[in-house]
Amino acid sequence: MYASKHLGRHLLPMSDMELIRLWVNRKSPRNRRFSWQAANHFRVFVAKPLAQVTLTDVETFAAAMRAQKLPPRFYKQTLVVLKSLFAFGQQTKILPATLPLHRWPVLGRNRSKRLRFQLSWAFLICLCFFLGRMTPRLLWAQSVSPESSPASQRLPEVVALNSPDKGEDNIDRDRSPETPTLNSPEPIQDNRLDSIAPELRVKAFLDTIAAAEGTASPDGYRIQYTGTKFVSFQDHPREMKCGRRYGKKLCSDAAGRYQFLSTTWDRFAKKFGVRDFSPENQDLMAIELIREKGALEDIEAGRLEPAVRKLAYIWPSFRRYGGSVESSMPKLEAMYLQNLGIYRQGLVVSN
Repeated sequence: MYASKHLGRHLLPMSDMELIRLWVNRKSPRNRRFSWQAANHFRVFVAKPLAQVTLTDVETFAAAMRAQKLPPRFYKQTLVVLKSLFAFGQQTKILPATLPLHRWPVLGRNRSKRLRFQLSWAFLICLCFFLGRMTPRLLWAQSVSPESSPASQRLPEVVALNSPDKGEDNIDRDRSPETPTLNSPEPIQDNRLDSIAPELRVKAFLDTIAAAEGTASPDGYRIQYTGTKFVSFQDHPREMKCGRRYGKKLCSDAAGRYQFLSTTWDRFAKKFGVRDFSPENQDLMAIELIREKGALEDIEAGRLEPAVRKLAYIWPSFRRYGGSVESSMPKLEAMYLQNLGIYRQGLVVSN
């Protein structure tokens, strides 16, 4: 994607991908992978050339990360990296100096964090002053009161968790037996679904990812971004494909049933010693990516919505049905239950 002509003839004609590569190469080896992933995720999120990005786009991206409850360190590091990218683009005259870097969202976040710290410190001083006026006898009476003992409050919960008669799913159902949610396996009325093994739930979820990504066909493991197909499974195709999405030109080297970027695939292939891009390895690496994001236990337990929320940053297609996870959940749940029903039928036949 090239800088628009109306932004000024002084800008160097360089695509966004070339700018990102040039910027990443200036980073230290330990920071290159994170910088590359952050820049590409932002580029896919805004769905427009970097030369046309506004401060509103950056604030929307920051709000999306906050909504996903990402770790504060990851949130701050991502915004700092993106600010570095735009600063580099403006300094090299590749991007226009229309984006006010001094108003970058991460700065406002730091100010609010300092304000919260100051308020918390003031509250702590007031609390210490109040406690200092209390008599030692009253403090001692409250500390040994059986009603306020934390051990007596936590004891029933510990016993329930250690009880051999209840599994994790049973504990969840005991807490809210009359109000099933999308996160519970109970929306399916047939109790025989409780006997479905966790690995079959994972398979049904992988099929749901493929359906959302548009790769659920028999040739889904060969599909590249824009719908073209590669030939050999010897390695990730690593071919940059460009197409139009939401009226904008987008470029990506995503490929396979789960639309792996080459950078993501290389990271997992090196970690697990994977030597080819075969369908079996695509399935295994997708599961490992899900495990890395902390969603595998949710999927194995049938908690669909928490898993989708944790993975919506990885697979943006989870927001394609209405633009958000909330609006997409009914469609995703229907696809998941349909896939789960297929495995249920296979389970019933085998029995």
